[in-house]
Amino acid sequence: MTRFLRALFGFALIIVVFMIGLLTWQPGSVAYKDVVLYVVVIGAAYWLSYVFFFLLGKGELLSSLQWVVSVVLFVTLVLTLYVGETRYGSKRWLNGVQVSEFSKLLLLPGLFKSSGTYLLVGLISAFLVILEPDLGTGLIIAASVIIGSLVKMLKGRNTNMIWTVIIAAIVVLPVVFSYSLELRQGVVARIAEMPTFHEHWEDRFQNWADPLRDPFGESYQTLSALNSLGQSAGFGKGIGMLTTLPVSWADYAFAELVRKFGLLSGLLVLMLLGLLVQLILNWGGRSKYYVAAVLMLHVIVNLYTVANVLPATGIPLPFVGRALQNSVVLSALTGAALGEAT
Repeated sequence: MTRFLRALFGFALIIVVFMIGLLTWQPGSVAYKDVVLYVVVIGAAYWLSYVFFFLLGKGELLSSLQWVVSVVLFVTLVLTLYVGETRYGSKRWLNGVQVSEFSKLLLLPGLFKSSGTYLLVGLISAFLVILEPDLGTGLIIAASVIIGSLVKMLKGRNTNMIWTVIIAAIVVLPVVFSYSLELRQGVVARIAEMPTFHEHWEDRFQNWADPLRDPFGESYQTLSALNSLGQSAGFGKGIGMLTTLPVSWADYAFAELVRKFGLLSGLLVLMLLGLLVQLILNWGGRSKYYVAAVLMLHVIVNLYTVANVLPATGIPLPFVGRALQNSVVLSALTGAALGEAT
């Protein structure tokens, strides 16, 4: 498969996942022009990023700009903290742009010459994002930077044991929390004592610890998502059934998808996203481990949020739902990883 065909296949996977995600949009809200706009913007981000890194990502030109990238990153994040627009309890928007999302793009390893500088800049950026407060995005940035750096550092060595421990922790630890109400409440009580704990997080953590505390108020979205998952057997309830999810096309789009079309539809989306990650790992360039980590963490965190294994984070499932800025950034990351391949 030639380089262009690999890039075309990656873009096709993104568009197919997006088209499946259209099924979760509120009935009557899907206009043809909106769909065209989303596809054009996502496609432009993907191919512009691909061409940019294809032309400039081979030498040292981009990596020599690491300090320029770092300054731009820090200035925009600090400006967001002081003059950003507050929505949904956090100050993440600067003139309509969600800076925490686009910081993922500026943290591509291909834009940095020194691994140590990259790790330091990435962790500081994640901390600034958490201060907004955007805990979910901040932790994903930190984890992706660490995982990408660690895997690159250990490349060529036997890392089976390390991956076994990481995967076991991802699977086992949240499940332990989900089956112990006392343990979750204890964790929330400890976290609430931290000086950096924000009121914006309190309801989300409390609803995670006890979803039945306010079943017709703050917990209604969580309980509705769990109910939708419970109705996902077989081929689902069908597209004509009314949803109980107040916001079914955003972070909880996966629950709406499997409620309408059954668990097989959800597995299809996960399989397509898995193929995309595998394509990046097999054929990507310097940034492939970071980009793959960002995509995988989005999937894991979103699914755990829908199942109330983790508190609500605001992290959408990649390319599913109406999170346009997130889809643009993830498309650009994918295009960059494939474009800088040798």
